[in-house]
Amino acid sequence: MLTGMSIDIKVDVQNLSTEIKNLLDANYINSMAKETGFILRDRKIDAFVFLDMLLFTHFNHKKLSLNDMSVQLKKRFDIDISRQSIDERFTNRAVEFFKTVLEKALKVTISKHYKLDFTTYDRVPIKDATSFQLPENMVDKYKGSGGSGSISAIKIQFEYDLRTGEIIDLSLYPFIIQDATNAQDTIGSILPNELIIRDLGYINIPVLRAIEEKESFYVNRMQTSVKVYEEKQGKLVEIDFAELHKSMKINGISIIEKVVFIGKKEIFKTRMIVELLPEKYYKERIRKAKKNAQKKGRTLTHKYKIKQAMNIYITNTNISFENIRPLYTLRWQIELMFKIWKSIGEIHKVKKMKVERFESFLFVKLIWIVLNWQIMRLSVNYYYQEKQIEISPYKLFKTLKSDIYNFRTALLDSVTSVVVFIMGNIELCPTNHLSEKKKGSKTWSYDIYRMFRTNK
Repeated sequence: MLTGMSIDIKVDVQNLSTEIKNLLDANYINSMAKETGFILRDRKIDAFVFLDMLLFTHFNHKKLSLNDMSVQLKKRFDIDISRQSIDERFTNRAVEFFKTVLEKALKVTISKHYKLDFTTYDRVPIKDATSFQLPENMVDKYKGSGGSGSISAIKIQFEYDLRTGEIIDLSLYPFIIQDATNAQDTIGSILPNELIIRDLGYINIPVLRAIEEKESFYVNRMQTSVKVYEEKQGKLVEIDFAELHKSMKINGISIIEKVVFIGKKEIFKTRMIVELLPEKYYKERIRKAKKNAQKKGRTLTHKYKIKQAMNIYITNTNISFENIRPLYTLRWQIELMFKIWKSIGEIHKVKKMKVERFESFLFVKLIWIVLNWQIMRLSVNYYYQEKQIEISPYKLFKTLKSDIYNFRTALLDSVTSVVVFIMGNIELCPTNHLSEKKKGSKTWSYDIYRMFRTNK
């Protein structure tokens, strides 16, 4: 199997298989359960059986009933247990146990041999959040925005390094916790010589200042509400974006850059790049903005509409302004992962249940996602580095989901069986998991990596 592949990929697969097998070892899982207080004495269902019941099962938890779980335990382990007894095991201690397993899964070592070599920055973290509505009985813990949506909703913050695939943050919050708040709370995770790419909701002056103090770098879009000034004759003068837009249109200028100062009470110096948006994209952006504003009973101001006609970036890098937008579009890869989480992992499908049961389900799904993330990142990075082939994470995740019971069989057997399982899925990639480049769509494309690798 996989003849002709480098020794590095075989070593990486062996190491990954060993780490996954060790993580999901029955004795190790049960010891974690005792440490977290989930299982304090011998019971009919131990922690490993409970995890197995949820990890390798029907992914649509909106349809997964307590009776389904009872039947599953009987067929797999010959355990007779009532629906009520299963429900009683979904406690705060169970949630803490599953959360601990997820934290351990996040520490499973990613490939040491295959990282994307397209930049001189040590890490290129991208961060964003996905959210979904929950039944109203969960509002005390997961408060939503209300309005036209549910009063209960959850937000999952996700950050990873584009170069290695290392997951930096994966955490749950009530929907009402702002992204900017999360950015300030996680300042401690910033390391020197990073290139941080985030959505505009995460950006505020304290965070930008912290990035510079850590001797790191950022490329971000700027919020439309931010006041921007430029220095003229020793004074700060607010930039009139309507006039700027008009001037660029008249003079046929598509991109400009300026050294500017942003903020209200606190002023921060940065480099700003302004790019005119093609008319068709501007109209689409305004259409979506109007639809969103109508839902909230608001109207769009002229100043807001003008700024929507431009892409406005801020950065402290010396990357050429022509390359800033392509670099920033790398952030969309995290959106593609959220699509996988929902369309394949079905994390957003939730029915009314007690919150501890929901959290247990969600943490277990995230465990599955994280473990298969490692297989996916190893596969796509290997084929890019060694074969210049672009693999679709979506297609690979879909195959891994369909192969979930073979994954379970391999894990219950041996490290060698896990190696065979992972290698088999990697072998399928060039034939069955190639990325399809559709016109106008956002794909998992390595064209941008190649461009920066050439110019670095």
